[in-house]
Parts: sequence; C-alpha cells; structure tokens
Amino acid sequence: MVRAPNKSLIGYELSRQFSPYNSGHDGLLSIDGVKQKSIHLPSRGIDVSFIEIEPNNYGFDYLTKPVIHESGKIWRIATHWKWLEAPCNNSSQKLPPQKTLVLLHGWGRNKNSLLNYGLALSQHGYRVIIPDLRGHGNSTGNWVSFGAEEGQDVSALMDLLKIETFDILGFSLGASVGLHIASVDDRVNHLVVIAPMHSLEQTIPKFAKQSPKWISDLVLHYQYKALKLVNNISGYTYEVTSDAVSPAQLITKPVLFIYGGIDNMSNYELNYLLFKQGSTQNKLKKFEGLRHTHLLLHQSAIMPTINQWLGLTDSNRSNLFNNDCIYKSFNY
Repeated sequence: MVRAPNKSLIGYELSRQFSPYNSGHDGLLSIDGVKQKSIHLPSRGIDVSFIEIEPNNYGFDYLTKPVIHESGKIWRIATHWKWLEAPCNNSSQKLPPQKTLVLLHGWGRNKNSLLNYGLALSQHGYRVIIPDLRGHGNSTGNWVSFGAEEGQDVSALMDLLKIETFDILGFSLGASVGLHIASVDDRVNHLVVIAPMHSLEQTIPKFAKQSPKWISDLVLHYQYKALKLVNNISGYTYEVTSDAVSPAQLITKPVLFIYGGIDNMSNYELNYLLFKQGSTQNKLKKFEGLRHTHLLLHQSAIMPTINQWLGLTDSNRSNLFNNDCIYKSFNY
C-alpha cells in the first residue's frame, strides 16, 4: 500500500481486475486531440506522465447500466462508448478552451482509467489534464502517501503548465489528493470528491478485506510495518501524510462529495464527516447500491450530478456531425 503500485505485485494484480476495459481505453487513446505527454518536476524530483485533451466535439457518448447478479446485487457495470473517427472530430469542430479540469485516478489505476470522463467533459469546453499520480502508470516515484505528497506534485505540474485556475475531479485516492490540493492551492475553483480515502491507517484493513485472500493476508501482516515505513521515508507521520479530514477543514470553497450506498472503502460516516468540514455550501450525494469500483464505472449515474455542480448542461453533440461520419465503439 506504500510501495509504488507500478513497482509492486499487488498493484499489478489489482490492475488486472479492470483488464476488460483496457481495449476500450486503448481506443480512446487513438483519438486525435488526446495527447500523451511527460514532464520532469524539478521541485518534486519525479517525472509525471499525463494526458492532455483539448476541447473538441469528439462525438463521444456513453451509456452504462448495472448488471444484476442472481443474489440481487450489482455484478458489474455494462459499458457502451462511442466516438467519431477523424476527420469528423478535426479542428473544424474544436471549441475555444474555457477552463482547465484535472482528473485524478484511484490507487493502482492510471490516467487511462479516466479517459471516458475526460472526453465527456472536454466536449463542454474544458482543457482536461489527467496525470499518472506518483508511482502509478508511467510516472516515477518509489512510494505513495495517500494525499499530501501527490497534492504537491499536481500543484507543481500546474505551475510548469502555467495554469492559473483549474477544477478538480478525483476518485478514491485521487479524491483525497484533491482535498489536499484544494486546502493549500488557491487556484482550485470547483472540486468533486468521489469515494475518498480517509487515512492510510484506516484504508489498509479495509483494502485487505475486499482483496483476494493471498493479498489480504499479506497486507494485514505488513500493515504496521507499512505505516512505519511511511514515517521513515517521508519525514511525515502517516496521520499528516494521508489524513483527509485535516485538509477538508481548510477548504473555503464548496465541495461536492459523492459516495456509494454499499461502499465499504468510503462509507457514509467518512463522507458525512468530510462533508461537515469547510464550507457550509458543501453537497453530499449518495448513489444507492453501488460499491467502490462500480461508482466510477457507472458514468451514466453520476455524470448528471457532476455536470450540474460544474455548471454544465447536457447536450447531444452528435447532432453536430454529418451522416458521413463513422463511429467507433466499445462494449463490455
């Protein structure tokens, strides 16, 4: 849980849970206007890999539906994406950039996992930046802090890209990172926090309970050594490094908190605690029947709430294209 997921066996094994979506993400990466970049952050001592999506009418559309198991619970989220081939999404359809949005992924995931959100939001005029957090994807870094260090990394990235103001949408680990950024970086305007982590101390046992037995046994055996390791290599105590409540207290702007009704990693008690910090205009939104991973995968369910919070209106941008345009698609 502390070692960089892109260098650990556990990180690799967990990433395989989402392998059915990899081909879909690979298709989205091929879209003209989706650029993969890398930059060195001298002040942080790491290289950060990120995706930049320019504002454009990509014809990207999505539909997600829960598939119900015979037990009556959601088994998985069925996904349908479609997008336009070039030249239908070329420069003639480009939109003037109006705002910058930073998307932050969860533990063990990478920047590709948020491409579907990035494309949807870029069609509203956002310049979208999706970084691999330290120790994830193609970014360097030997350990993760569950919030504080990653937040400083993202702020340093915004400095180098000369971005004056930006919005943030973060999921799980990325949600906690977003809280840390917004607590110290005045450039953040809107913040959407989806299923945040509380602290490393509380996350480790929760993570273990929801993992395969061999991972669970390994994590629980080493959890206290992991916490001690954080102290040794970061110079922080783990409470300071990964606590989500402390930064939430410092945020003066309203925050949207989203959580799943049966999410044991980020439950009602945690989200309500965070919701009560900071601004009295914070909003707390619950989605019934959704577990931790299903929450983000069910884009059709949560996107209207996100759009409303960001001041966006839904529109069918497919009508902007002529009948000669060819769509690609992904179904799972």
